Amino acid sequence: MANPDQKTILLEQVYDEIKVICTKFQHESGATDMEIKTLLRELARVWENNIDDDYDIDWEV
Repeated sequence: MANPDQKTILLEQVYDEIKVICTKFQHESGATDMEIKTLLRELARVWENNIDDDYDIDWEV
């Protein structure tokens, strides 16, 4: 298992990658900010994580 510092770095990298994917998807599909937020929340439910609380992510776009 990754040490705490490595885990933080990996989470930051994944966050950046997901942000790029969502931005590209939004640009190509014309999805609204709310649709992207809804998609991400639905994905979070699949993994049974409350990412708003667990990772202190600011959803403001």
